[in-house]
Amino acid sequence: MTLLMRDRENQKIGKIFGAISMGKDLDLSDEEIISRLQKKFNLTEEQARAYLKETE
Repeated sequence: MTLLMRDRENQKIGKIFGAISMGKDLDLSDEEIISRLQKKFNLTEEQARAYLKETE
């Protein structure tokens, strides 16, 4: 993995955590946040749940 690839992956992860934070600020349910993460970032349900769990 090149540095550029790693940087892009880290940027994507930062955007995912930002989206989770925004969803929580808007009082969205966990299921709604997961659904939106799946659509916006093309994640599986398991990946979206794992990211959400990391923010708890």
